Amino acid sequence: MSSATRLMETLALFTPRQTTWTPERAAQTLGVSRASAYRYFSLLTASGYLEPVSGRGYTLGPAIVELDRQIRLADPLVQSAVDVMAGLAKSTGGIILLCRLYRDRVLCVHQERGTAVPTLVSYERGRAMPLYRGATSKVILAFLPQRELAMLLRRDRAEILRAKLPVDEAKLRQALEPIRQERVCVTAGEVDPGACGAAVPVFEGPRLLGSLSVVLQASAMKGGALARATRLLRNAGHRIEAELAHDQDTRREKHK
Repeated sequence: MSSATRLMETLALFTPRQTTWTPERAAQTLGVSRASAYRYFSLLTASGYLEPVSGRGYTLGPAIVELDRQIRLADPLVQSAVDVMAGLAKSTGGIILLCRLYRDRVLCVHQERGTAVPTLVSYERGRAMPLYRGATSKVILAFLPQRELAMLLRRDRAEILRAKLPVDEAKLRQALEPIRQERVCVTAGEVDPGACGAAVPVFEGPRLLGSLSVVLQASAMKGGALARATRLLRNAGHRIEAELAHDQDTRREKHK
């Protein structure tokens, strides 16, 4: 395995559950020598991706923060969505989430807050969430290719069962078919008590990028507030996809 791959694996060790690592523990976890682990930590520290913490080992460094800012400024998906999301938050009062499909998780990459938001919303920028609960995730799950869905069923059977979804592939696809047909998913209380939400998929051409969601207080289920927000959400999703298509055409013209 290449040194570059090992460096990436070293960075991937740092998670919300395990925020600090020592080279010794990393060596055991990665199955490499201590000398190799010390070399990886030294390289990553010199580049600013890791930083020593007195008495505890190492944690992620300031270079990660700098990269995060660059992503927010340069990510075409975020740039295409920011203004649309701000308008949607103002008109619905909810929390608007833009999420990407990241490996086999859903990662929030941008958020806009309205004036009537639920007390607790688990989705926040940079937090990876599972694919099986809540509109934000399930609308992505519904559009995954059949091969990826089959792989998830083999690997995450227990988690899928806990989410009260079928673990038979044909039945799961059948359960998700209404979402594919309507291109929208509406749920209540599946992730956070007291919250409901709607989500639409976001595509760039044929490629599934992620989802756009509105999260409201559960009381919005009554009186038509959620239905109105869902209509506005659909329009917002179309606008973002149109902006992505325009940007893609512009890039093609520049490279001719």
